[in-house]
Amino acid sequence: MSIFRILKIADIFTIGNLCCGLLAIFYASNEHFSFAISFMLLALVLDTLDGKIAKLMHQQNLFGKQLDSLADLISFGVAPTFFYYSLCEPGIGIILILILYVVCGMLRLARYNISDGEEFEGVPITVNGIIFPLLYFLYIFQPVSIVIWPVVYAIMSILMVSNFKLRRIF
Repeated sequence: MSIFRILKIADIFTIGNLCCGLLAIFYASNEHFSFAISFMLLALVLDTLDGKIAKLMHQQNLFGKQLDSLADLISFGVAPTFFYYSLCEPGIGIILILILYVVCGMLRLARYNISDGEEFEGVPITVNGIIFPLLYFLYIFQPVSIVIWPVVYAIMSILMVSNFKLRRIF
């Protein structure tokens, strides 16, 4: 089956989410942190729209769900960790926390992909698309706030793989 027959309009927004996550990584690697954060936020907007459009156009399917999770892992898992790494080049202990964060994000997304309930189990990885831009804005005004980031990564790691049941907001 041709990939172009499987792709739906909503999937274009998912691909845009992925591209924004990659651009966030690229800009962070060149220390253009404001651009990187802007692309993380745009990824969040596109991630919200892809689901809305799929539902509106009756295009929800397993392929789109898988695409969405793959894009989310990059945009809300890898990009925030790479952003922090580029911002302050942490030591090995914090690097291990960052790795744990991405692993927990991956586990959370995999669990979501095999679930069929209306509730989320564990905190969705996309929440990080809001948390880390907010932390960056705090950092701009209070650079010392960078010391709390590893704690936030550790807490979010635990929350993503937790058994908390959360209702969908949108």
